[in-house]
Amino acid sequence: MADQSTIRQRPVLITDFDGTLYRGDAPIRHYAEQAAATLDTEARAELLDGVEKFLALGAAAGPVLAEAIDGWEAVAVLGRAAGVAAAELQRAFLATRELMLDPVRCPLEVPTGYAELITELRAAGVRVVLATNSPADGLDALLRRLELPPLLDAVVSGTGKPEGLRRLLRTENPDAPADGWRRLCVIGDHWRNDIEPGHEVGAHSAYIDRFARADGPASAIAPTVEGLLDSIRTWATDQAPIEGN
Repeated sequence: MADQSTIRQRPVLITDFDGTLYRGDAPIRHYAEQAAATLDTEARAELLDGVEKFLALGAAAGPVLAEAIDGWEAVAVLGRAAGVAAAELQRAFLATRELMLDPVRCPLEVPTGYAELITELRAAGVRVVLATNSPADGLDALLRRLELPPLLDAVVSGTGKPEGLRRLLRTENPDAPADGWRRLCVIGDHWRNDIEPGHEVGAHSAYIDRFARADGPASAIAPTVEGLLDSIRTWATDQAPIEGN
């Protein structure tokens, strides 16, 4: 087994989970239904309709949703506006995570091109780290359901992004050498959480901007992960040969 110093010298791809390593709106719709369960008929219909509009239009769905970055946040924003308590939103979220383990009731997609690229990169010596704000409970089972463990060198749950990602970046580049940050690449669909921490230190950054929010700069920006694959591949190709002991 390679020692830690060898691992740290490898190029590192830090990938987000929801909306990046997998995608699909079925969990968002279930989360919305669970969150709206205690509302009256009119308020429930308004929340569910608001979520559908967000999934189609993003922030253009209305001023209430301007702060929502993704579907998960859209449900939470609309739920709070309708008077849904934080504890009820948490219950709805956990129920949705449980549903996501069922491939029949909750179809999800791991983008084929991204999975193939990760396999290619790992064969070339790139270390792949999954960093998610999701808690550890149930995460392993979900990763297995999506057949993701073979693609990953490490999984960091409960990351606490964005600050947690800043800590993780320093862990992967502990001595902060001048060229060390260029060995790191971050990818995700939430600019402040997934992209900004890497961009501010000079890491390569790949931003999935599904709803054309343009929240900030990145090395590459596209509405889907497929539009970022060439940029990530070029980043990996440009890295110096991996040094070993």
